[in-house]
Amino acid sequence: MSGKENLTELHVNLLGKLTLAAMGAWMVGKMTNIKFRGSASDVKTVANALMASRRFQDELRRPGATVDSVMRKLGVKNMTARDFERTFGIAWPL
Repeated sequence: MSGKENLTELHVNLLGKLTLAAMGAWMVGKMTNIKFRGSASDVKTVANALMASRRFQDELRRPGATVDSVMRKLGVKNMTARDFERTFGIAWPL
């Protein structure tokens, strides 16, 4: 399946789009507070994926980053993205 087909299958409502935009802004340091409501397990899954994605992005920008350090952060990001997908049935968007 191509990326274009994946995009046409994902339908996000306005609230979902705003949430994704807020998470993206938080990841790049443009926003500091995000609040989610849900079960403790669901909130933890989202928080883990967000933190792993942010740490990966931070490592990419870190002046002393090595290929090994970036790959470790990417591995954690991918693991939390799989947890997110198992929990919510959609791919981690960040």
